[in-house]
Amino acid sequence: MNLASRVRPGSAVRAVGVALACLLPRLPGRARAVAATYALAWPLGRPGLQVFVVVPDEDEEPWKRAVLPLATSGASWTATMLVAVSAVRRSALPAPAAAALLGGAVAVGDSLLADLGERVKARAAEAAAARDAEGSELPA
Repeated sequence: MNLASRVRPGSAVRAVGVALACLLPRLPGRARAVAATYALAWPLGRPGLQVFVVVPDEDEEPWKRAVLPLATSGASWTATMLVAVSAVRRSALPAPAAAALLGGAVAVGDSLLADLGERVKARAAEAAAARDAEGSELPA
């Protein structure tokens, strides 16, 4: 299985936004590019690389459960990626090369972390199922 087939669609869209931000001359344009592509990628697959996210309780209103994770993780992602873009733009690399490198790193890193998160979640579910099975086998 090659690397391109393992990159998730949402990760690829977020990476394009970061790479585009490297090429834009002004900070407001960079911020819009990163934030817009983050929001566009959200329905394609939640990110593996999340800096800060607020997840409301299950008994909260449905709109809060939908909006708060996207808004908080999107804002922290945008801020973090703007710092990374600024650092890359100040490097000795030409802007197109820096954009390709940072975008590629974001795509691969985000996909790998999302895969890792799914594996950890699956292991936790298996462990919980095993505990439940042990508890039901005990005599009353």
